Amino acid sequence: MNTFKVYLKLLRINNALIAAITVALGFWLSQSPYSAWMLVLLMIATIAATGFGNVINDILDIESDRISHPQRPLPKGDLSIHNAKIFSVVLILISLACGFVVSITHGIATLIPLILLILYARYLKGTPLAGNIVVALLVAYSILYGALNAPGFFLVIYPALFAFLLNISREMIKDIQDEAGDKAAGVMTSAALPHTLLRGMIYCISIVYLLFILLPYYNKSFGMPYLVICLAIIIPIHSYRSFLIMSIKWKSKLSTISTLFKIEMVSGLAAIAVDHIL
Repeated sequence: MNTFKVYLKLLRINNALIAAITVALGFWLSQSPYSAWMLVLLMIATIAATGFGNVINDILDIESDRISHPQRPLPKGDLSIHNAKIFSVVLILISLACGFVVSITHGIATLIPLILLILYARYLKGTPLAGNIVVALLVAYSILYGALNAPGFFLVIYPALFAFLLNISREMIKDIQDEAGDKAAGVMTSAALPHTLLRGMIYCISIVYLLFILLPYYNKSFGMPYLVICLAIIIPIHSYRSFLIMSIKWKSKLSTISTLFKIEMVSGLAAIAVDHIL
């Protein structure tokens, strides 16, 4: 049982489940023609693919994680690198098998993020901004993945855009949080850029996000429940997070800011889901 928990921790099951729920949301919103069983396979494929990305990232980042994340299974010594590599291969096979069972389109669509995850872990993670963009694209991709071949595919374009904008900013924050470990391991991330520049970029992205957040209501893609949740929950959280980012002691608030990004993303998904139900 303890070994099982170690693998779940390496997988980062909470993040993987969020990605799977996002796929289910895209499937549901777009009125996908596939069965519930096919949705289960797509969610399993997503969990496996997301887990693969986390595992390969931890394998390659073990030296920096000894400083930034010493509690993770590999730097802590709870699991060997060899076993982690075997686990990563198993996850790839599960992901591709589930995708291709649903359709050829979904199989190919499953392969694309796996390739991007390998490129990210090998080459782009140490490239300022490029790695952040790839990760944000992959998060946005999950909701589109659930809507493949569906008549309402256009309905998930806005949620995908919002996911991209939120995650690219959150990835910059995470890079700053991990700066000490990455620098000690000789890895160059966005944190190598002037932090005032990163803060300015995050703030500009926040403005773009605010300009778009109510657009789905005005063009009638989503209705009144979406508007109410945006005004009552999402925009206040967004405003408070933006205030923290622009404060003088913003670097001492990085953990809180990162958490607010997560809450904002979940709130956005909830707004879309509630609107679709009502």
